Amino acid sequence: MNLTKVSRLGITVAALWTIGVAAQQHTPSQDIIDAVQAAIVTSGKSAEDGPLIIEQPARNYYHFGAVMNRQHIVLAVTPDSDADKAGAVVGDKLLQINNAAVNSTSLEDVLALLNDFEEGKPFSVWVNRAGKAIKLHSTVTRRTIPGWRLEINPAPQNTTTNINQTTGCSFISVFFSPPPSMEIFPATIRMVGETDFRDQPFRNTDVIKIAAGKQKIELLEHIPLGRFRRNPADIRSRHFTQPLELNLEPNKVYHLASRYITDIEERTDPAQYWEPLVWKVEDRQCE
Repeated sequence: MNLTKVSRLGITVAALWTIGVAAQQHTPSQDIIDAVQAAIVTSGKSAEDGPLIIEQPARNYYHFGAVMNRQHIVLAVTPDSDADKAGAVVGDKLLQINNAAVNSTSLEDVLALLNDFEEGKPFSVWVNRAGKAIKLHSTVTRRTIPGWRLEINPAPQNTTTNINQTTGCSFISVFFSPPPSMEIFPATIRMVGETDFRDQPFRNTDVIKIAAGKQKIELLEHIPLGRFRRNPADIRSRHFTQPLELNLEPNKVYHLASRYITDIEERTDPAQYWEPLVWKVEDRQCE
């Protein structure tokens, strides 16, 4: 593809924006624009080609703020992080997280324990500092990476939305990332009934208000490649989307995700490596 084709794209970046619930739009900085242009050139797309869509859902994660080696010794502490607020210093050796001892625990499992911390909850860690056991404590502060979507050469938009309304309403949500230690990972809502959200690129689909009752939802999985190490054949047969049928109760929010089925014997179909699911339900008034 030559530079003429690139210019004919008009760099039709119809949308590069944050779609987190509380996110605000900002003018992209020049380095982001340069990165987008480089990605377009690399993609080989021209104006004659169909749409190219790249997207990631909002991610809610926990950053403790202490860099550790595999012996659980702190090598660095991020200023103003939870580790810093708790009083962790370089050289501390992590011994216990809340009530869980970590002496024989892998670094990956330690990070999984930390990632399960809930926003606003108190936590404590025991460390060995110069041969003395010290208890540190603070409060959990989780972070959210806003979701984003990039569309090049967008298809004509269908602005009509036809979700049948019945008595009462509820919500479906993929805003919060589930705990990966449960083999549950983020997902994107692609369709609800006959409404295809790919035709509505500017619509926020992290949290969707939906009619109560029976609904058919299509999810797109975001399972990290590292989870396929035990079953590499799953990568070759990877099928990203699956339907999920739910009977929604009014005034509820259903948190959706994708679960990786690591045990092949648990699969009803050997090629069905994941399943869409509801990992949490909460009360939320819907009017």
